This record gives sequence, C-alpha cells and structure tokens, in this order.
Amino acid sequence: MSTRYLKRLFNPRSIVIIGASERLNNMGGVVLQNLQEGGYKGQLAVVHPDGHGEVFGVPAFTEVSALDWVVDLAIICSPPATVPGMVEVLGQQGVKAAMILTGGLSRDVGADGKSQRDAIREAAEPYGIRILGPDCMGMLAPWQSINASYSHLNIQKGKVSYIGQSGLLGTAMIDWANGQGIGFSHFLTLGMGWMWILLPLLIIWRRTRTPRRFCCRWIT
Repeated sequence: MSTRYLKRLFNPRSIVIIGASERLNNMGGVVLQNLQEGGYKGQLAVVHPDGHGEVFGVPAFTEVSALDWVVDLAIICSPPATVPGMVEVLGQQGVKAAMILTGGLSRDVGADGKSQRDAIREAAEPYGIRILGPDCMGMLAPWQSINASYSHLNIQKGKVSYIGQSGLLGTAMIDWANGQGIGFSHFLTLGMGWMWILLPLLIIWRRTRTPRRFCCRWIT
C-alpha cells in the first residue's frame, strides 16, 4: 500500500483553501482563521470565485491556475457539485494532497448513478492525489502549528493521535479532552473516504514511530 505524498498532507509547506470568504460562518473562512490563530508558518492562499483581493489578509485568487506555485495541500470547502471538477483541476496543476471538508457528497448521486464520492476518487486516481475526506473535519497537528479544521477549539500538545470517522464525534472529543487537559500529536477524522487513506496512514505512522500511540473511534 503506497504512502506516497502523505507528507504533503500531514506536514504541508503551503496550503490553499478553496471556498474561503469573510462571510460569517463560512467553513473555509473558519479553517483559514484557525490556521492563522494556530500559528501556521507556511504559505497560505485562497481560491474563491468572487475574486477577493484578500481574505483575512491572505491573497485570494479566482482560480487555482492563477497561483504561481504548486501548493502542497488543498483544502476544499466549496459546494458539493463543484468538488469532483475541482479535484481534477488540482491534479492538472500538480497538487498531490487534498482535504475535502464539504459534506453530503456520498448522498448526491448523478445521472449516471454514481455518487460524487465515486467521482472524486475517479478524478484523483490518474494524478495520484491523496484525499482526506469528503465530509471530514480536517486535521489538527499542534506540534507542527497546524489547525486545518473547522473545530471551534484547538487541541493541546500530546503524544497520542486520534483517528475517527465522524466529525461530530471528533468535535465532542476535542471538547472533552480540553476539559480534561489531554493533548494529542495529531487529531483527524477521515469522513466518508476513510477506505482510501486509513491503511496508508497507519503504515507511515508505524514507519516513522510518530505518534507513539494512537486511538481510533469508528461508527459502523
């Protein structure tokens, strides 16, 4: 099972948030502010069709192709109908890792009878893009100063990683852990695409011995 490009997913040097705006409760805007408040030190950019000059002080572009560098990680928070096409565009631009926070894709079936989740997989495979999601809450890695999530709280530093499927349970776990003073090295939920990423993730963590321990929480 290949672990290629996972480093770009879990320790990105640059991130683009697709669909972020300064509108109240905009998911992409929440993710961007969490990255800023978490102290992320890499390069940030925003892609939004309205063509804002900046979003929360970060350069904004109307299209991914307008960026003059290849980003390590794309975080997609755009409407469900746009996601498969966006993954295709990212592949054409050389992006190799994407987190899809947009929800509802596995329920959205097209005229061909395929769900948009299937369409995402088909768009990603020719380019080798590693996908976290769809319908995930993102990733928090405090030792790398990364809060690439829509969580309303950051997490404390620790030695245990949490891997779950449900974003709802994930946010509840963060609330509980903060109240108990418990920290994590990584915290992520895999959403509806868990079968694409879980095994490679466990393999690379075992190889690098990071984290020292991990906890899985699943709903069947």
